[in-house]
Amino acid sequence: MHAFRQMFALIAAATRSIPERLGASLVTVIGITTVVAVLVTMLALGRGVEQLALNTNRPDRVGVIAGGSSSALNSALDRSTYDKILDKPGVKHDAQGKPIVAPTFITIIDGITRKNQRGPIGFFSAGPQWRQIWTNVHVVEGRYFQPGLHELIVSQRIRNRFKGVGLGDSVKANGIPWKIVGVYKDTDSFFDNSLVGDLDTVLTSFPQATYTSISVILDSPASFQTFRNAVAADPTLNVTVQTDKEADEAVIKGQRSLLDFVSYFIGTLMGIGAACAALSSLYAAVDARTREIATLRAIGFGSGPVVISVLAEGLILAIPSALLGAAIAWLLFNGDAVVTGGLNIHMAVTTHEVLIALGWALAIGIVGGFLPALRAADMPVATALRAT
Repeated sequence: MHAFRQMFALIAAATRSIPERLGASLVTVIGITTVVAVLVTMLALGRGVEQLALNTNRPDRVGVIAGGSSSALNSALDRSTYDKILDKPGVKHDAQGKPIVAPTFITIIDGITRKNQRGPIGFFSAGPQWRQIWTNVHVVEGRYFQPGLHELIVSQRIRNRFKGVGLGDSVKANGIPWKIVGVYKDTDSFFDNSLVGDLDTVLTSFPQATYTSISVILDSPASFQTFRNAVAADPTLNVTVQTDKEADEAVIKGQRSLLDFVSYFIGTLMGIGAACAALSSLYAAVDARTREIATLRAIGFGSGPVVISVLAEGLILAIPSALLGAAIAWLLFNGDAVVTGGLNIHMAVTTHEVLIALGWALAIGIVGGFLPALRAADMPVATALRAT
């Protein structure tokens, strides 16, 4: 208990002396605030990618891709695979008794943004029952495309970002013009980055193309294992069955990993600079309190409380700096729309990102305070008392 009283007394003394070293303390505060603001902003971009993929997951929707493929983006399936999926147990049927199953094809075409820059546009097509599978797509201008015709619908977000993709415009894909006959509202999903058309018509325009995936609605989420087991038991099928969440996570995995790597790499470099600023500030604090620390040591204060008090001063500077940096990132960037990897993403600053940044700031404070704390603890009492 005696040691705790010493520790709290030293922490209080260190806190009261911070205004006396305002310049050095502000350098530390600004450094940590900047690190946290940048880190939270970068992590918010990755969180936005994740939310884009997972916002509209359905527990009763599954995807079938080619065996060995990591996602629908590098999968190739033939017509016979689709035919064999139709009668598997667990597949839901509509009011007419048809299985709710839709093969899909996904590719990318070039577009010109309103800033006169080239950019990719998703070109998505699905079988006739696609509207029963993706119920979040609703046309708000014009009409839906007609099967058998070179017609497309476009998301509001793509129309607003690119030239020549408005209602009534024609878009060329593989040299063939397609007329845009409808605009659908933003869905907060991958569909916000796409043009959508009829699968069979699209495949006639891309002679080398095959199905990239098959989407299935199940009787219920509980039917997933039954369906997957039935597919696995069919020796003529070499496919992988994924839940909606697994399929979307596979698509974003590479981009999310890259964004997180860049975030932590930049955060580490900036964190080193902030730790050096904290190191300088806390060394200055120890130097300014040399006689005080020596006097306290001479009257019986232990080295442990001295170490903790110096580290605590670093944390006292780090915590409000982290909260300030997170607040700046939230005010400036939360919900802000950016384009990365061809996707329109709304950045999302959540509690998770703030907690990560807070831990980052605490680490900076501890690292920056470690050596000055050891110096204070090892300071010879007699030498310190002679200091001027």
